[in-house]
Amino acid sequence: MSVRRAMAVAAAGTAAGAFVVIGAGTAEAQTDTQLCEYSVTARHGLNVHEMPNVHSKVVGVLKYHQKPWADCKTKGFTEIRGNVPVQLRHGFIDVKYLHKIRVIPTGGVKTGAGGTSTGMDSALAAAGLATVLAGGGMALAARRRATGPA
Repeated sequence: MSVRRAMAVAAAGTAAGAFVVIGAGTAEAQTDTQLCEYSVTARHGLNVHEMPNVHSKVVGVLKYHQKPWADCKTKGFTEIRGNVPVQLRHGFIDVKYLHKIRVIPTGGVKTGAGGTSTGMDSALAAAGLATVLAGGGMALAARRRATGPA
């Protein structure tokens, strides 16, 4: 492999790694929604559906005054995110049978151009770093091969 080709591969590896590392924060921030704590107002309980409509399978029931955490919405169905049994998480409930108690702070920083992400996906950052290191290693090996032993 020529030095010029190895340097091109190293530059491509560095660029791809930087894109992966920077892209990790940006993609996470775009999908963020606020999380709210609700209280169930349906006296006989609230059905938890598999999909966000009344015709989908009912996977469970929330009790009156139970306090699920779900995406903040004002109408339609919202997805349950926490404070319920694990099997009910990611189920959908109708907002008209909920009373919003508070907005739950997520503890992260909103990002725009690749700053600190609210998510904790270290796999993307590790993949980017590995790509950068692999590119640099290839450039060093090509340089040593072209100039002789160090």
